[in-house]
Amino acid sequence: MIRVLHLLDVAADHETETAARQLARDASKTFTVDARTIGRGGTYSTVLSALLRLRRGHEVDRFDVIHAFGARAMTVATVATPRPIVFSPNRFPGARDVRWLRAVAAVRDVHVVAPTETMRRALVTRGLPFERCHLIRPGVDFAQVKRRRDEALRGALGFAPDDYVILAPGESTRAAAHSLAVWAASILHVLDPRYRLLLWGRGPLVMQAERFAQRTHQHGLMEVAQRELRRRVPFEQLMSATDAVLVTATEPAPTLPLAVCMAAALPIVALVTPTTSELLEDRHTALMVGRTAPRLLAQRVLDLRADPGLQWTISDMARTESYEYFSMTRFLNQWRAVYSQVASGQTVEVPQQAPGAGLRFHGRA
Repeated sequence: MIRVLHLLDVAADHETETAARQLARDASKTFTVDARTIGRGGTYSTVLSALLRLRRGHEVDRFDVIHAFGARAMTVATVATPRPIVFSPNRFPGARDVRWLRAVAAVRDVHVVAPTETMRRALVTRGLPFERCHLIRPGVDFAQVKRRRDEALRGALGFAPDDYVILAPGESTRAAAHSLAVWAASILHVLDPRYRLLLWGRGPLVMQAERFAQRTHQHGLMEVAQRELRRRVPFEQLMSATDAVLVTATEPAPTLPLAVCMAAALPIVALVTPTTSELLEDRHTALMVGRTAPRLLAQRVLDLRADPGLQWTISDMARTESYEYFSMTRFLNQWRAVYSQVASGQTVEVPQQAPGAGLRFHGRA
């Protein structure tokens, strides 16, 4: 059995946290996972502490593969152990990040696993060896995705039965640009106060989005789920309180939240970026907007509501493609293959499933 050490930040982002948890729960008995966190309150309080404790007594010799999630964990893995490393970036790599990875890859057995084709392409075009860069899309736990409308949850979040709740998915980060979603929702709210925006409540820029909403002086424009419910809320739970999804990411952002929304068969309006265009296609699985313009985003939401047939079609196709390309079985099978190949020193080739109903993904999977 392959022994894998997971290293990640104690305050990891949602996509990283979810992937690590899913891998740790794998029941195939192909590998075992020992998870260690870095940061205040974690297994190691600092990077230096992690380095010293892992090197002391050759503790890392117990593992066959080190899986580092994020740059801090990658630094620890590179210095603390001679074992082969699998690296999962927790942000889109810039030129400086790639130069560092190229330097590490020149002297270490390192494989980088990207969650999107956009990220993998960026790594390769900036000089990282193609054979060291791999694609594994996130896995969605479909059993956790609640599609049935939950009036009790909507009421607890502060929404009336006839409100039209628009979810800005994922954590509030610079890449997610939730302030743009607030702006678009404020336009709709002026037209009809029943248009309401919902944020999850995780991420460093939640308060920034709240302040922006307050400056519009529109009472009831937006609710923040974790603040209203006063507890941690699984992102999947918000699907049953949502009528539509508004994706305003202007930079590469985590795709797991969008995949969950697709699985919930929610109608989606999205801003065109290379990353969102990997998952969505205009009038096929979403309504897309080509310019960063709140007015156009608001208009597309109105277009969505005006055409129930189109709304059903794009939602149903999004759900079909999410089951095809974000299944947990595919996710775990691919990671089992990577761990096995890296541990044995073989050439790493991630198995890709053949396209089914979502034919537009053909050649991109």
